[in-house]
Amino acid sequence: MSGAEPEKLRFPGHFSHAFTYGESGAGVFGIDALRSLTDGIDQFLADPDGRWTQYRSLGAAMLGCVPWFDDPQLLDRVVRFPAACVVVTKQELSKRGRPGFEALKRHAERGPGFPAWAFSALTDLVSRYDGDLPVVGPASAPLPGVRIQSFRSIGFRKAGGTPVPILHAKMFLLGHLWWHDEHPEGFVADVMGFTPKRLWLGSANGTRSSRLSLDFGIWIDDPGLLRHAQEFLVRVLRHSESIDPDDDLFDPEFVDVEYDDEAFWEYIRDLEPADNDPDEEVPSDYLSDLGPGHVDADDG
Repeated sequence: MSGAEPEKLRFPGHFSHAFTYGESGAGVFGIDALRSLTDGIDQFLADPDGRWTQYRSLGAAMLGCVPWFDDPQLLDRVVRFPAACVVVTKQELSKRGRPGFEALKRHAERGPGFPAWAFSALTDLVSRYDGDLPVVGPASAPLPGVRIQSFRSIGFRKAGGTPVPILHAKMFLLGHLWWHDEHPEGFVADVMGFTPKRLWLGSANGTRSSRLSLDFGIWIDDPGLLRHAQEFLVRVLRHSESIDPDDDLFDPEFVDVEYDDEAFWEYIRDLEPADNDPDEEVPSDYLSDLGPGHVDADDG
């Protein structure tokens, strides 16, 4: 009996069809749609025409989500980014030994990850595994901020034959991190943001086997859609967990810091001139302005 690996079943090549649309859109239907993603990443990182160059850029960055990920070619692209985070659905216990998944775990531990403080929605997050949660007052030192690991998970882990809801979106958002030395209100501050540039949407999983399937993938540059994709991906990051958590249920790692409201009120009263009415109402958004500063991508 031969020990050779059986030949994989394949669709005929005439299913594949690459196309362009609009001014700069491109896509593919057919076999190995994942290649459109890796090729597009290569073009983005090379940027020979300076199309994606960002003023005051801190380097190219990627946010992504996909149900499953074990494709070595795609992994090779993800780890080239100075900042990247890809979220996958929580993997089944029986699949922990797969070499591809173990590679994700290694890169999650050693990779550069993604600075959460690039997004206002993630600025005040802390990990609930880092001991007692901090209580922030007016004299508190600035929060160090969370650097999110390169690979994360989200959702529920399937146990037995009971189906569970999963992260099923397949999308990768490419852009640039940038810095600025001035807050929008005019004072000097060290701020960071993210500007999205290109979005890949497709039906292909991030797996080697998906390269044999009939799928689609498209590249989109529309600014409005890029912003909506960013909002979704940031929410996914906000509710993510480590790549291989112990729990089987939806149990996000990050929580918001607690603010010492009484200490802030005392601080505000001490700043008031003597002729001010101490009972005058302070705008409700004043306290939030005393927290860590941040600018969103549109201000870059």
